[in-house]
Amino acid sequence: MPARTSKDDRPRIPPRPAPDEPGVDPRERIIRTAYELFMRNGLAAVGVDRIVAEADVAKTTLYRHFRSKDDLIAEVLERHHQLWLRDWLAPATVNRAESPAGQLLAVFEALDEWLGDENFHGCLLINSLLETHDRSSAVGLASVRAIDDVHVFLEGLAVEANAREPERLARQIHLLMRGTIVAAAEGHTVVPEAREAARQLIEEALPRP
Repeated sequence: MPARTSKDDRPRIPPRPAPDEPGVDPRERIIRTAYELFMRNGLAAVGVDRIVAEADVAKTTLYRHFRSKDDLIAEVLERHHQLWLRDWLAPATVNRAESPAGQLLAVFEALDEWLGDENFHGCLLINSLLETHDRSSAVGLASVRAIDDVHVFLEGLAVEANAREPERLARQIHLLMRGTIVAAAEGHTVVPEAREAARQLIEEALPRP
């Protein structure tokens, strides 16, 4: 288990790649620019022309690195997955509690900070899947794979907590997470209710002392 950190050292929100960082090569600048545009506007509303204009590259440069807009979106989704789950949620959760059961519950403490951040624009993974309508496409597969990895992370904590049915508990917690995120995108704060529901599910899933 990673060493616990002080509150000031905890990752507070998912890190965002800066498109205008000096020394960034054209491919990376395209990814970072598209990342920001998709986060704020969705997939369909952002065209290739806007991406190349804001990334300050030629359209031929974009297509040299990405065969299509969908391939670029899939790359952006993988980047977001790295930043959101691996670089932020996993350490932000694990560092908040000693026990795996406590870490499962701490997921909602981390979500509360993210959902309250001024840069919150919904979940790029969920939004992309809803916009795509085709789970077999490059975008659909990237979205589903990343969303499934969140379930895998939760199931790992449930296994460590000795839950009787870890896969079921992980699925329940994941459903609460997604519902909380969608509610926040609608302008509703339901983290306390989701956290209480999660607490009850975790208590019921753990072996009796």
